Amino acid sequence: MISIVIVEDTEDIQTLLYDLFNESDEFDLLLQCYNGTTALKKIPVLQPDIVLMDIGLPDISGVACIAQLKRICNKTQFIVFTISEEDEVIFGALKAGATSYLMKSTKPADLITAIKEVHNGGSPISSDIARKILKTFYKSNNTTNDHDKRQQFGISKREEEMLKYLSEGCTYQAAANKMSISVNTLKTHIFNTYEKLQVNNKVEAIKKYFGK
Repeated sequence: MISIVIVEDTEDIQTLLYDLFNESDEFDLLLQCYNGTTALKKIPVLQPDIVLMDIGLPDISGVACIAQLKRICNKTQFIVFTISEEDEVIFGALKAGATSYLMKSTKPADLITAIKEVHNGGSPISSDIARKILKTFYKSNNTTNDHDKRQQFGISKREEEMLKYLSEGCTYQAAANKMSISVNTLKTHIFNTYEKLQVNNKVEAIKKYFGK
């Protein structure tokens, strides 16, 4: 069972999430917080598996909360759940320690899938946000072709293909389907790629491979 804490100041969203998690026996909803102050006080005690964090809280920003909590909740994964698509907020949250960045327009079924993916070591990101990340970090260099880039990192053409699909916001299953492989095979590619790039997650891999 995956333990969850919700940090969200909008009552309608709180109610929607409460109903969503209570309908499933796969989740243990430990706490609902309406502000950052409560979150900073309660989450270190509860040490949940997942924190679903809004950004626009009434007292302390969600980014600031993640930055403080990440230092004392090493095993807790933070999923940003927000309406903000501002570059500063996105990169601030990821730098603070967020594992995933999802928009509140995410369908309930997709949210459930994303939470499970995070719990299993993934870093799902809404497709619009993934494109922003890719656009920011992807700097084309006319003197360096794809072969040179792959050679630089020791990345295979298939591994590069996988990175491109993930950078576009594809889930593991969607990327595997596009590549006509199983999810387990995809995860093997991911593990090997992270090893070659010496990174720990998808965001770092995209930044390192497609950035400068």
